[in-house]
Amino acid sequence: MTRDNIQAELDREPFEPLRFHLASGKTVLVKHPNSAYMMDHAVLILHRMKPGSSAIGIYDVVNLRLIEKIEQVRGRSNGKAKSA
Repeated sequence: MTRDNIQAELDREPFEPLRFHLASGKTVLVKHPNSAYMMDHAVLILHRMKPGSSAIGIYDVVNLRLIEKIEQVRGRSNGKAKSA
């Protein structure tokens, strides 16, 4: 997956929740706008402590080379995410 592909999905207006499918078979959910940030060779994904909170509980740093597919999760922002 290229940096440009991922950035385009993160910048989509209006934002649609995303699920990153990784080479390991795990998935990582990006539920909210401004909760994923591009790094040089990775994406930083912040997970909120609870719905409606701005407090960050945990985070994932996923190497771009490990992202095999990006799925838009339309109308479903309560899916379960597995840690990378």
